[in-house]
Amino acid sequence: MTEQKQVTLKINDRTVAVQPGTLVIEAARRLGIEVPSFCYYPGLSLQAACRMCLVDVEKAPKLQTACTLVALEGMVVRTETEQVKQARKAMLEFLLTNHPLDCPVCDKGGECELQDMVFRYGADESRFVEEKKHRPEEKWSELVYYDAPRCILCFRCVRVCDEGMDVKALGVGQRGAYSVIIPNREDHLECEECGMCIDICPVGALTSGTYRYKTRPWEMKYVGTVCAHCSNGC
Repeated sequence: MTEQKQVTLKINDRTVAVQPGTLVIEAARRLGIEVPSFCYYPGLSLQAACRMCLVDVEKAPKLQTACTLVALEGMVVRTETEQVKQARKAMLEFLLTNHPLDCPVCDKGGECELQDMVFRYGADESRFVEEKKHRPEEKWSELVYYDAPRCILCFRCVRVCDEGMDVKALGVGQRGAYSVIIPNREDHLECEECGMCIDICPVGALTSGTYRYKTRPWEMKYVGTVCAHCSNGC
């Protein structure tokens, strides 16, 4: 069996060789360059929903999503041009339009990917002055709580439950900007409550009932262990 020839491209003036079919976002990671993204997650289907991974590709008519763009021979990519930074800042502005500014009391505060990106790109002012729409927090089970205004519609939770766990306990209700994540049994979850949806959520939309208001991420010590949810010991 013949070995496939690698594809060589430049990212931020650095050359990298990758296997054919490799996404630009993964090629950048090979160089230690982190392209921000909310909806992209290795192993899950491609969504291109958040638009945070926009990059500048030489000779392309507009910015491209690195999470869906396949690396090609001779491609020249720049991940931090002024145009890219402004585009990401604008996307953050959209995401924060109805997002509550409750970081001090949010369980995700301190390890929130949205919070990190706001600090990184300085989206500290908004041109939107409309009143935020509040929705009460929903308790789907003893373990899973859902706060819709915090949700940025990356659909990671839906995909990991469907594609990763093959459970299909979560879905999407309504359409467009009115989309919401919904459980499989009207107002409650009927699953084994593995917690993958909570773990994969980049913001504080899905939080754990056992962790709520107990401590902060920076106060915790991380150690290697196994999941105690079942006997598999994953």
